Order: sequence, then structure tokens, then C-alpha cells
Amino acid sequence: MVPIDPAGSNPAANTADANLTPVQKQALAKLHDAAQQFEGVFLEILMNAMQDTVPQQSIFGQDDSSEQTWQGMLNDERSQAIAKSGTFGLAQQLEEQLRPQVLGDAAQEAHTDVDRRIEP
Repeated sequence: MVPIDPAGSNPAANTADANLTPVQKQALAKLHDAAQQFEGVFLEILMNAMQDTVPQQSIFGQDDSSEQTWQGMLNDERSQAIAKSGTFGLAQQLEEQLRPQVLGDAAQEAHTDVDRRIEP
């Protein structure tokens, strides 16, 4: 199986994608974006769940809702950064699994809206 490489740095992926039509390439780009967004949402849910296991007392002995808000925002940014870096690998696995289906219906998939932010 040829690795997914939307950045174009893998020559094996580039030769396999050279035979694709522009519509198929656009559909694969949409798949990449959707898989990356999904990975970001998954990681944010994971980080929030991990954060919930930590005692939530401030130095003053009471819950600090502003700290929880900032921690949630930090978890969001961290999860998006990890998803964009590709180091976790969930998006790549999704792309490999869904690639045949997306290429099979590229005309429909190329026009799918994935540019909106998905919130957990």
C-alpha cells in the first residue's frame, strides 16, 4: 500500500497519485482535511478526559472555573497541533482505510464541505 502524503514529500505517493484525475486529487485532499479534523477532535476529547482525572483545586482551595476554561482552550490548541503534525497517526490510518471509497465516488466526495470546525 502506498503511504498517504498530501505534502508531496514522498516520491512513491507522488508516482501513484500522478495517474489520478484532478477531481480524484481534490477528493483525496478533502479526505485528508476531514481525517485531520477528526483526529483533532478525538485528541481533544482524550485530553479533556485525562484532565478530568486531575484534582481541580486551586491554591486557594476552591474550584477555579477560569483555569478550567484556559485549560480547555490549551487542550484544543494542543490537539489541533498534534493532528496537523501527523505524529499521532489516526488521520493517516483513516485516510488509508477510506481512500478506495473516496476514489470510487470522487465526483461526490470532491464537493464535500469539510472546511468547518468540528467541536467535541
